[in-house]
Order: sequence, then C-alpha cells, then structure tokens
Amino acid sequence: AVDLTAGKNLAGAFCQPAAVICDTACLKTLPPDVFADGAAEAVKTGVLSDEALFALFEDGTLTADPGEVIARCVAYKAGVVERDETEQGLRAILNFGHTLGHGIEAVKGVSGRRKNGLYHGECVALGMLPMIEDRQLQKRTRAVLRKLGLPCRASYNKEKVLSYMLHDKKARGGSITLVKLPGLGCWRLDKVPVSELETIVMGK
Repeated sequence: AVDLTAGKNLAGAFCQPAAVICDTACLKTLPPDVFADGAAEAVKTGVLSDEALFALFEDGTLTADPGEVIARCVAYKAGVVERDETEQGLRAILNFGHTLGHGIEAVKGVSGRRKNGLYHGECVALGMLPMIEDRQLQKRTRAVLRKLGLPCRASYNKEKVLSYMLHDKKARGGSITLVKLPGLGCWRLDKVPVSELETIVMGK
C-alpha cells in the first residue's frame, strides 16, 4: 500500500508472500518504544481473536515469550486473509483501530520532517479504544496498552483528524465503515454516517 497526501494506504495492490519469517531474537535489540509500536498490532489481533490469546497480553507473555504470541497472531491474520484475499468483507476486520488511528497519524504521526510525534502503533492503540463497546473489555485493553507503554489518550487537532478520516479508503458516499467490538472476539462492521463519525472524533 502507498500513502498519498490525502491519506494512508489509498493506493496499492494485493500480493501474497511466499513465506513469513519472524526472527524473534531481533526484538531484544529494539528500544521499548519501538517494541511497543509493533505490539499494538498484536494487541489488536488479541482483542479481535479470543480470550486465550488476549490473556497472553494480560499476563505479560508478549514480553516474556513473544514467539508464542507472534505465531498465534500470524495464524489468525493468515486465516482471515485466506478467506478474503482482496478485502470484500471479512478482511476489513483487520482495519480495527486503523480508521481513527490513520486520521490521528496523519495529523500527529512521525513522518517526513515531523520527527516528534506518535508512531503508527500508538495511533492504532488510540483508535481501538473508542471502537470497543464493552466497558469492561475497554478497561482491560487500556490496562494492557499501558503495561506495554502505549498511549490511551493524546491531544490532537480533532477537526483535522476528522477531515483526514473522510478521505479514508473506507469512506463512501457520506458514510464510512467502522470495525466495532461489542465484546472480546466479537466484531461488527458498521456503516455509519459522517454525523456519527463526528460524534466519535469530536466527542459531541
């Protein structure tokens, strides 16, 4: 996928890899903030998946034994992609946290000459929380994010974030598709009008 000035991932093509190789030893060389940046995507999978995988984040397995968590996350994503290679439906759930997250990243993310800002994973973390409808799960997810050193809140220009979201690839004809979670391992694709998006972003 290619980022354009209007937004992230607006142009691209589908090309499946011949293999996926994960060298978990290299994770030990990463500074904590960079490790946390990547961990956000894994947490996203944990919330989408099931209680067993999510529990691995709560008990600290990600930092103690990242190999097990990574293997389960890769298997989950591979299963989704195999069933919907070109994102005709199911694969859209992998966008969980990204619609709002991309908007935040466009405004406050580290890119180009902007050296001080939020990493992609930090923006995804911020984008996930408002999409979790179950308050108890939201509380648990917030605790996991904090344990990993990821932000649960941040200041940013909400008007600009909303503007970028309206240029998201999922925005069509005055509405946009959001991935919402009524519970752990449960998801729903909601096609919502722009007015609801304003409520989510602006807090109206």
